[in-house]
Amino acid sequence: MQDMPNTLPAIGAAALLQLVGTLSILAFVPGNAMKLVGFVILWAVTFRSFSRREVLCFVGVSVLFATMDAMAVAQGIFRFSHPDLGPLPMWEYFMWGFYVLHVLRTLDGPAPPRNFRLALPLAIVFTLPFSFVTDPAMLLVTSAVALAPALWFFHDRSDLTYIGYTVLVGALVEYVGVWSGQWLYPANPPGGVAFWFITMWGGIGLFIRRLVMPLVVSTPQRQLSSSYSP
Repeated sequence: MQDMPNTLPAIGAAALLQLVGTLSILAFVPGNAMKLVGFVILWAVTFRSFSRREVLCFVGVSVLFATMDAMAVAQGIFRFSHPDLGPLPMWEYFMWGFYVLHVLRTLDGPAPPRNFRLALPLAIVFTLPFSFVTDPAMLLVTSAVALAPALWFFHDRSDLTYIGYTVLVGALVEYVGVWSGQWLYPANPPGGVAFWFITMWGGIGLFIRRLVMPLVVSTPQRQLSSSYSP
């Protein structure tokens, strides 16, 4: 059986350019419209082409996470400094589609066997704290508890790789975004970023692999150990 190593892979030059370029546009390009133009140009050049499944993934993920972002802003979990299209800046409506495709393209692992009847309920449980809990400390605890069942079932080496890389990307995005004044968290957490970002981005990485990949990746699957038992 072949599997991805239990370490973060070396990032290719194009993926590194894409990530650094995206963070640079986020931090330094003035104005929401100009940021969006910069993102679109950079992503078009670095992604080069998109399959139909990737386009549908980008659109679906963007709509889902824009809705969740708007709900989080309404609850006061965080807020954007310069919203101009509802509670969000115009570029935020496209960011999560990019993050998911970036992770998929960069890690480029084989899709695991489909198990939506297990993965989807676990994903729903994972999202619940972000819909109802507003206290940062409680959100960290409850999101970790909500993520635990998913890790109980899905914890092979590839799962851990996707979690680790997505947390790394999330840390870069969060600290660049906060330190450059794009958004902020209440109660002035250490470093400006609420620590629940770790469980949030980690869970997203896990479900990118377990929910999104089987729908997007069209290449034949290699046989993987699924780690459905603890």
